[in-house]
Amino acid sequence: MIGALLAAAAQLFDDGNAAHLAGDPARAVAAYEAVLAEGIRSPELETNLGAAYLRQGRRGLAALHFERALALAPGDDDARADLNEVRRTNVDKLEGAEEQGPAEILIRVLAPLPGGPAAFALLGAWSLLWALVALMALRPASLAGAPLGALAIGCLVLSALGGAVVAGSAAARAIAARRAVVVAAAAPAREGPTAKSASTFEVHEGTAVSIEDAAAGFARIKLANGLTGWVEAGALERVVPEGWGWRG
Repeated sequence: MIGALLAAAAQLFDDGNAAHLAGDPARAVAAYEAVLAEGIRSPELETNLGAAYLRQGRRGLAALHFERALALAPGDDDARADLNEVRRTNVDKLEGAEEQGPAEILIRVLAPLPGGPAAFALLGAWSLLWALVALMALRPASLAGAPLGALAIGCLVLSALGGAVVAGSAAARAIAARRAVVVAAAAPAREGPTAKSASTFEVHEGTAVSIEDAAAGFARIKLANGLTGWVEAGALERVVPEGWGWRG
């Protein structure tokens, strides 16, 4: 059954690629979205879907899927180049053509860190450290002259490195989990989470924001330049959707 599902998803992906090459972005989008509906996650799939949306002129959704490709593979140069192309034509000029905000740089640097393996290494090294401390305290005659102190120091260093990697990976995921893209053509940013609140500025499709809070169908966003405001939640799409299961 699993093999049949994977084969069907592969066929849909190939159909999407063929449609994209044939200049039929609507059919390509339908095929790629069908693959996503099967629960498949892939940087290449997200990049191709973003390119298909871009050919339809749906720049917000294009930027969203390029961002998702980078969330899955921060070093994906193709997705980054495509995203930069979208940004160059954004209405909201918050970042330069090649410029990246501090949060984006942090995600790119820290997200590839092996948080899971580092957590196991941290646990093992920490446990061994305390075992060695206990042995040094007891110091049975059979261990006289054994380099327990050096081993303990080594475990302490390994624990510190593991802890740093785990913390860095978690921080990157927490930042990425708050990241969203404006998919509406334009949305007013208001002073409060109601449609009656005064609008202080607008955000436009393709702009990346950080979601700081949510209330009553609104999201409080923060832009790369520090501006904050409340935007209708339907105007945004999170880069890391609920189904990915790694919210920070």
